[in-house]
Amino acid sequence: MRAKPLKTALIGCGRIGAIFENDPLRWKPCTHFGGLAAARLKVHAACDINPERLRAFGCQAGIGAGSLYSDYRVLLRKERPDLVVIATWTESHAEIAIAACKAGARAVVCEKPIASNLTQASRLIREAEKHGVILVVNHERRFDRRYRAALNLLAGGTIGEVKTVHASILSGPYRGNSHIAEGGGPLVHDGTHMADILRYFFGNIESVRGEFQRQRRTSGYEDRAISWLKMKSGIDVFLEAGGMRRYFMFDLDISGTEGRIVIGNGYQRLYLAQKSRLYTGFRDLVEARFPPCKGHTSFTELYRGLRSALSGAEWDNPSTGEDGYLALEALHAVYYSAISGKRVDVPISPRIIDLKKIFSL
Repeated sequence: MRAKPLKTALIGCGRIGAIFENDPLRWKPCTHFGGLAAARLKVHAACDINPERLRAFGCQAGIGAGSLYSDYRVLLRKERPDLVVIATWTESHAEIAIAACKAGARAVVCEKPIASNLTQASRLIREAEKHGVILVVNHERRFDRRYRAALNLLAGGTIGEVKTVHASILSGPYRGNSHIAEGGGPLVHDGTHMADILRYFFGNIESVRGEFQRQRRTSGYEDRAISWLKMKSGIDVFLEAGGMRRYFMFDLDISGTEGRIVIGNGYQRLYLAQKSRLYTGFRDLVEARFPPCKGHTSFTELYRGLRSALSGAEWDNPSTGEDGYLALEALHAVYYSAISGKRVDVPISPRIIDLKKIFSL
């Protein structure tokens, strides 16, 4: 007997949900919808609060009007999907994901960050465990072959013992309204990817020191955050997020005793120490061949793996709810360090993070 097809619902049909597939410059697939299609998973139902966007997606995905919803609660009740993909604003992530777990979903893919705060994140993780739901947080670089190749280089000692990491997520100033439910500014919005990949490469974070700055404001979320993260492995990480730049850059510069790895959006470089051609008795870094890493995009990898898991195969989820929690915890610890002026050891108690007080809201 042929297995019953998985019933999939997409909640949030905006940029990362589907619209970025229309960007001619991006390597496809680059959205949840595109990744689902590449993994041969059909979207059966969709939800969005913007009716025009919802109708447009319905046409794009071939979904009839009867399976298009403006209220995710109605969708979950009527459609009973096996797989729920959540690509909405941060403030609704935990609420929708918890509802999906209770409605009988077998798997939930949630956009980053996992939630607005650590209490919500904990509750979501508990609900997923209670109902036996596979919970995936879309820290997409964990599914990217370039970052997996970099991890193998690090694990194999190619650049020796890692000593220092410079992590940059540079962008323009914060443009939101500093709602508590957003969970933070650039440090959380884009920095969640960096906090997660740092843990992926180097293990857990031991402590943080941080500060944040605003441009022409005295309250509200940061325009720039800088921090020093001490990993439990002893590695020092210097992180900057935001920064009032007129461009976007995601960059990780990893320095070891025998070489260096630089990896970011669209590039990856490997440098190894060799006898200097410039100075007698010195060694220089010379660019070497980074391992080839052609293949599927992160979205394809995510949904192919999840499809296998839902078909009964063994799958080691690369980006769990706990991973999402620990990324958010590290960044909220940076905020707390900034307002307290002290080093903050990780883990932290969710009760000490009062975003309203920290950002004078």
